[in-house]
Amino acid sequence: MKHYIIGTAGHVDHGKSALIRALTGVETDRFPEERERGISIDIGFAPFPLPSGRRAAVIDVPGHEKFIRNMLAGITGIDAVILVVAADEGVMPQTREHLDILRLLEVKKGLIAITKIDLVDAEMVELVEADIRDAVAGTFLENAPCCPVSSVTGEGLQDLLRTVDALLEETEPKDTTAFARLPIDRAFVRPGFGTVVTGTLVGGIIREGDRLELLPLGLDVRVRGLQVHGEKVERAEAGQRVAVNLSGIERSDVRRGHVLCAPGVLRPTASFAARLHLLESWSRELKHGERVHLHTGTSEALARVLLLEGDALLPGESAYVQLKLEEPLVVGRGDRYIIRSYSPVHTMGGGVVIEPHAGYKRSQAAAAIAELKVKESGGTGGVIAETLLRSGMTPLPLNELARRTGVPVEALRAELPGLAGDLRELEGGLWIHRRGFGRFCEAVRAELEAFYAQHPLRSGLGKEELRRRLGLGGKEFAALVAAAEAAGELRVVRDRLALPGRTPALDAEQARLAEAVRAKVAEAGFSPLSVAELKQQVPGRDTEEVIIYLTEQGEAVRVGDDLIVAAAAMEEAVRRTREHLRQHGRVTVAEFRDLLGTSRKYALPLLEWLDEQRITRRAGDERLPGPNA
Repeated sequence: MKHYIIGTAGHVDHGKSALIRALTGVETDRFPEERERGISIDIGFAPFPLPSGRRAAVIDVPGHEKFIRNMLAGITGIDAVILVVAADEGVMPQTREHLDILRLLEVKKGLIAITKIDLVDAEMVELVEADIRDAVAGTFLENAPCCPVSSVTGEGLQDLLRTVDALLEETEPKDTTAFARLPIDRAFVRPGFGTVVTGTLVGGIIREGDRLELLPLGLDVRVRGLQVHGEKVERAEAGQRVAVNLSGIERSDVRRGHVLCAPGVLRPTASFAARLHLLESWSRELKHGERVHLHTGTSEALARVLLLEGDALLPGESAYVQLKLEEPLVVGRGDRYIIRSYSPVHTMGGGVVIEPHAGYKRSQAAAAIAELKVKESGGTGGVIAETLLRSGMTPLPLNELARRTGVPVEALRAELPGLAGDLRELEGGLWIHRRGFGRFCEAVRAELEAFYAQHPLRSGLGKEELRRRLGLGGKEFAALVAAAEAAGELRVVRDRLALPGRTPALDAEQARLAEAVRAKVAEAGFSPLSVAELKQQVPGRDTEEVIIYLTEQGEAVRVGDDLIVAAAAMEEAVRRTREHLRQHGRVTVAEFRDLLGTSRKYALPLLEWLDEQRITRRAGDERLPGPNA
């Protein structure tokens, strides 16, 4: 299931909260002060049901200039935006500032909602739309659909819903195969549960019971429970608003700006290198070493902008910079950020993180810029990631990866740890792109679901059969299975693979057949019946599936090609054989036949089964004790 986050943007008192309330029935203003003053102070959230059934959530952000910092904490990670402009006022200062922020964060999709149309005539609505079109010219909203609406009368709301739905149809959802990462925007204590944090899951999957890392504190925490829109769930996926109940932490330890993520993937930084674009609308040059407010994810920190060349950056220009933080925070390669002036506070510009842990010196600016150019364009890491992405769900060993990329093995070893966010190391020194691993998990799930639909009584599909279907080598398949099992994506049951939590169950008729088969198998003892004989003696449409069910549940054992022996009888055969071997040190086929009181016809396949279990081992015409004797 794909999940999406929709954000709002726009000037204060232009009706963002009222629009969400009219669309969803949810009041996103949580604080009494917000309701008394009639303006949003902090971010609010609501589920956003759409006509197609597509799952979405909406984030309501404050429009007042004093609360831009809160708007930035909410808007990061959205998939699409609704730019809200009131019909009785038109484009205002925060409309423009919010639009600048959306551009700097590289939001790609959105639409325009002209609210409060019940307060003006049709001509005024047309004038406001023209005003908006001028403001968004040259931005991602230049050709965006425009929906006039009234939250009071309901006019235009259904059209807006359909437009959002169509917009998300063209929007790529967040990557569930990436590592789990949740920037925290709220933290509180719930009586009886303890510490709860909320945020937008921007990548990966979080499951109940997972061990995660709380950064920048470096604390190990465990997920006690999960909720999505107030409903308890066992797992949350990228693109969902999630509340996470944590153990191993006090409420006083955690705050907005902290990050929950998979252990060992990210680490705090005090300095990162980036490309910075200064807004054309900014009023002055940015000086080297200037102090700014830096926003990324839900984090805010004071930082100094260190230009790697020159002493100033002019409005509208871009440059490579190093941002030296006054307190550590968490960023990853490719993250977007915003800088705002120290005082008075206004949005200046923003850009993208290129190197999360940087220590460049201006005296070596030429070398630093050359390195950043390579990293910005992908560089060695980009080549490695792209090669593994093209390899799909087939992991590669280092020597093959070196051959395909042209990067020496030693250079690969140095580069790979820094790509942990995109790549995954498997057993046996194999590497795979996280999306390739996600494709493997999806393919396994699809194969197993199809198998269960055809064989509902079976616990799982044989490993070798599944490997063959997926076209993977033995070593590669084994490593992927081990990783998928550790990630909770599948379960290994002896020589079969199964979906977690799935338990086959007999219906009434199948239960009757199972009882009849059990009786026949127990009666046969050491002169077992074949599958064909059992089907003849216990007729029924599902007899063969019931026989397989009993063997997979451990109640019976398949010997040779198709003989079915009761598990209790086989345990007795093993006991008698071990006792004989202890006394005599060896056993012949004839002795084994007499030991069980059966015929040679059955003694031979039973003895060969003991060989397979390594209880006995063949030596000429005799059997000696095996490793498991």
